[in-house]
Amino acid sequence: MPQAIAKKDHLLSYLLIIVFMGLLGLWIKGIDIETGRQQAGVIIFSLGFVMLSAYVLAQIVRFFNLPMLTGYIFAGIIAGPYISGFLTIEMVDRLRLIDDLALSFIALMAGGELRLSLIAQRGKSILLSIIFVTGLVIGLVVFCIVLMGHYFSVTSGFDFISLVVFAILIGVICVARSPSSAIAVIKECEAKGPFTGMILAVTIVTDVLIIIVFTIAISLSKILMKGGSVIQLTEISGLMFEILASLIVGVILGQIISFYVDRVRQDFLLFLLFVAFAVARLSIGFNHLMEVQYHISLHLEPLLICMSAGFYVQNFSRFGTYFHDSLEKMSLPIYALFFSIAGASLNFDSLILCWPLAIIIVVARMVGLFGGSWLAGAISHDPPKFNRNAWMTYVTQAGVSIGLAQIAARQFPEIGIHLNTVVLAIIAINQIIGPITFKLALNNVGESGCY
Repeated sequence: MPQAIAKKDHLLSYLLIIVFMGLLGLWIKGIDIETGRQQAGVIIFSLGFVMLSAYVLAQIVRFFNLPMLTGYIFAGIIAGPYISGFLTIEMVDRLRLIDDLALSFIALMAGGELRLSLIAQRGKSILLSIIFVTGLVIGLVVFCIVLMGHYFSVTSGFDFISLVVFAILIGVICVARSPSSAIAVIKECEAKGPFTGMILAVTIVTDVLIIIVFTIAISLSKILMKGGSVIQLTEISGLMFEILASLIVGVILGQIISFYVDRVRQDFLLFLLFVAFAVARLSIGFNHLMEVQYHISLHLEPLLICMSAGFYVQNFSRFGTYFHDSLEKMSLPIYALFFSIAGASLNFDSLILCWPLAIIIVVARMVGLFGGSWLAGAISHDPPKFNRNAWMTYVTQAGVSIGLAQIAARQFPEIGIHLNTVVLAIIAINQIIGPITFKLALNNVGESGCY
C-alpha cells in the first residue's frame, strides 16, 4: 500500500509539472520575436523545452506500462505544428541538422548491438524471417491496393498500370523498419536474450537489404510505366557499389574509433558525438561534391557508415564492451531529442486526407509481418512464443521509409505526391503504435527487464 501511494504521488507530481510546462510554453509562444538573434535563441530554448517536456511525459506514460519512446513521440506531436504550434514547420525543418546527428549516433549504437556470435547462432532464423516477411508484406500490400485502390479518392484517378506501380512501391517501402525505435525500446527495457538479438539483427539487416530491393522495384516500375522490357542493371550495380563503399568507409571509421580508445580514451563521448556529426555532414557534402564537380552519382549513406563502424568496434576490436557502455550513457538525451522531433514531424494532414487507405495498408502489413515471422520461426523450430510475438517488434517505421518515398516521388512525379502522402500517413500510424507492441512482445517472451 505505501508503494502504491508513493507511485500515485509521483504521477501527480509529473502531471503538475507537465501542466505548468504547458502554460509556460503558451506564454513563450505569445512573445513577439523582433530580431534574428532572438529567433535563434528561441529555437535553442524551444529545443531544450521540448526535450524536458518529452522526458516528463515519458515518465507519465511509464505509469501506464507504455514505453518511454511513446512519451517522447507524443511530446513532439503536442508541441508540433499540428497541435499546439509551439514548434512551427520552419522550426522543425531547422532542427533537421540535430536530427541527423541523433540518427547517426543511434546508428552507431545499432551496429554495436550486432554480434557475430548471434548471427552465426541464429543465422537460419534471421535469413528465413527476412525472406518470408519481405515476400508476404509486399504481396499482401500490393494485392490490397490493386484490389481496392479505385475506391479511395487518393488513388481513384490512376489507370491500372499507375495503380500497380503505386502498389509495388508502397509494398516495398512497407518492408522498411526503424532500427532507432528498436534500439530505444530494447535499451529502456534492458532486454537481453536470443529473441531480442534475433529481432535486432533482422531489423538492421532488413533496412540494408531493402535499399537493394527498392532499386529493383524502381527499375521494374519504369519498365511498366514505359512499356519496356529491360531491367536497368546499371542502376542496381551502381547502388551495390554505393552500399559497398559506405560499408568500407564504416570499417575505416571503426578502426579510427578503436585507435582513439586505445591511445586517448579521454572525452570519448564527445569524440563519438563529433564522429556522428562529422559523418552526417561530410557524407552530404561528399555526395554534393561528386554530383556538382565531377557529375558522378556516388552517394555515401551515413546510416550504413555508422552501423558498420559500430559493428566493427563491437566484433573486431578489444573495446566492444567499453564502446557499448559509453554509448548507453548518452542514450537518454539522444532518444528524447530524436523521437520528440520525429513526433513533431509526423504529418497529420496526410493522415486525415487518406486515413482509410492508410489503415488498410497498415493492417495488410501487420498480417504479412505475422505470417512471415511465424512461418520462418516454425521452419527454424524456434520456440512458439517467439513465433507468436516477433511480428509486433517489426511495426515501427521512420526515416528510411520517408527517404524511399521521396526517391520514388522524384522518379515518378505523376504519382509522387499521392505516394508521399500515403507513406507519411502509414508512418504516422506505425510510429505511434509500434513502440507499444514492441514492448508488449518483449514482455510476452520474458526478455524484458521492465514490466
